[in-house]
Amino acid sequence: MDRDFKGVMGGQPDFESWYRYEQPRLARGLWAVCGDSDVAADAVDEAFSRALARWDRVSSMDSPTGWVRSVALNHVRRTMRRRDLERRLLRREHVVPPAEPEVDPELWQAVAGLPARQREVVALRYVGDLSEADIAGCLGLSEGAVSASLTKARRRLREVIPSTREVTGS
Repeated sequence: MDRDFKGVMGGQPDFESWYRYEQPRLARGLWAVCGDSDVAADAVDEAFSRALARWDRVSSMDSPTGWVRSVALNHVRRTMRRRDLERRLLRREHVVPPAEPEVDPELWQAVAGLPARQREVVALRYVGDLSEADIAGCLGLSEGAVSASLTKARRRLREVIPSTREVTGS
């Protein structure tokens, strides 16, 4: 079981306890990746449904949360690719919904303008609160690639966000 969850819950928890702990974190992180709370919620629901159906196997993994995160990210990617294709085929303009209230709209707009990999690593690092090693495992990248993507993203965000604000690194 995941080290963070074990520390909070102690021992081998049941699905419901694990779900209640991890679901909000995963939903926030995915919302930051895709910028759409409906897509994020759908991906989280799908990933946890798959985990429940395979709980006997998933619960014994080193990182059930990592597995669920990967399933959810794949779902988001498929959904966003499908959306982009539909938009191109229908020649519709994509309207970005307003940002969630607790997120600075200017910052989210800047993050949304990053290339996909940079946007994903920023979201997973700063919203999902994952380490670079966890992000690397989740995205199938080396830690060096994650670090480089974060560095490039922070550099780009510093360029587009007014100098009175600061983008922090960790």
